[in-house]
Amino acid sequence: MERPSSVRQRILDDHEALRVLLAEVEELVRRTRTGDADASEALLGRGRALRARFLDHLALEDAHLVPALRAADAWGEERARRVEVEHAEQRERMQTLLDHMENPQRSVDQLAEELAALVADLRADMEGEERAVLSEDLLRDDVVSINLEAG
Repeated sequence: MERPSSVRQRILDDHEALRVLLAEVEELVRRTRTGDADASEALLGRGRALRARFLDHLALEDAHLVPALRAADAWGEERARRVEVEHAEQRERMQTLLDHMENPQRSVDQLAEELAALVADLRADMEGEERAVLSEDLLRDDVVSINLEAG
């Protein structure tokens, strides 16, 4: 089994890569809102790239983070379950985004607003995940055992 610290670092590194893409999408949203036609055209492509990249990230977490959480401590199964529920919700949102991107009746302004909200939510989700399940205290390589005599 992969070391918990390796899992933690792999996910944190992936979060940093995602943040670069989120910043690119944010910039295109900003430019689209100002009427920049080039940005409007590029926004759909970056939205698709974000969707694909984020689905890859969820698969990475499913393969590595969820098992590490299960093994972390007595609350591991519950933490893993919460991550799985969140991932299901995020996959559903990504499918909705794809449906909207493929709908010719949706305006670029509507897509820009949806992507802006998605970027904000993904940033918040990553920050929350980093605090809740990617802490060094939780995903650690050393085994912490309770002294049965002293508590």
